[in-house]
Amino acid sequence: MTASLVAGDAIGNYIRMLGPIFSSRYEVAVLADRGTQEQPFLPSFAYVPTAGDILWFHYSIYSDNFACLRRRGPDFKIMDFHGVCPPELFADDERQMKRLTARALRKLPKLRDVFDLCLVHSDYSERVLREAGYEQIVKTPLAIGRALAGADEHPFLAKHLARLEYLLFVGRVVFQKDVLGAIELFAHIRRRRPQLKLWILGDRSASPQYQKQIGELLARLGVERDVGFTGRLSDPALLKPFFKYARLLVMLTRWESFCVPVVEAMGFGVPTVTSERTCVPEILGETGFVVDRASLEDAAENVAALLADGERYGELRRRCLERAPLFSEAQMAEQLRAVEKRYFPRPGQS
Repeated sequence: MTASLVAGDAIGNYIRMLGPIFSSRYEVAVLADRGTQEQPFLPSFAYVPTAGDILWFHYSIYSDNFACLRRRGPDFKIMDFHGVCPPELFADDERQMKRLTARALRKLPKLRDVFDLCLVHSDYSERVLREAGYEQIVKTPLAIGRALAGADEHPFLAKHLARLEYLLFVGRVVFQKDVLGAIELFAHIRRRRPQLKLWILGDRSASPQYQKQIGELLARLGVERDVGFTGRLSDPALLKPFFKYARLLVMLTRWESFCVPVVEAMGFGVPTVTSERTCVPEILGETGFVVDRASLEDAAENVAALLADGERYGELRRRCLERAPLFSEAQMAEQLRAVEKRYFPRPGQS
């Protein structure tokens, strides 16, 4: 059960991968408050406790489906905790998101007796739940997914992107993701590598206020022609070449509970530049580059030096490819089956 089911986003892709892991032993149904025709689902209100079901609840934002959590109920309940972005990390014109995330955070400690098991995907998320009083917590990886790696890349995009040297950002273009920081870092690097470009892949509809700030920054830095925006991309054939030919992924995000684009880039041997503000360095291991967000001029000098050092850059690419299997669908399936064996109720057990 999830608040919103959208093909191509992190939770939507994850839910699609979960089904095959359990479908041979369970009847699987996906319930959501909202969604699109790209992925079939039942409305959340269709959930009826039977004492024989397992409710797998994706927790990230307050939604109508919280109604099913008012009491413990007879079914085994799993919280799959994707973290709740702090309300202050939304722009002023994202008032609804501020309200929903604030409500989800207030609810979190009140629901610790409702769930039988919690799944998290980073040490940060586990710490949040421990602080809220949760005890039965298991950490499992999120997967890269085979759809992206196995896609036939769009030939036109592949041909032209392969000729460019560019940095890449993937995600919603919002204040939380610090896209302004990514653009500023790019501009500093570009002074040292004038041929460099930046592609920004992600939905820009959430905050007109933030989009205006981006436009003003691009003009002030004089890089309007060097930064490309694609909007939201969910087609793997289009996404794949952007990842495949990027030199670096830039994610200076202010908050993450995991950050799937980082492991997607890792699967193509693309290192990530990030800041120390989130759990992203935990996900990266030794496959990326952590910079000081407060000193982007110095960070740019270090990143430019990395791009110019073929041996060092090649070593990071090798580490990416070695680490990526930790986030494969096979690895995720293996760990979730171990969770099933240890924690799930036996058939007929209430």
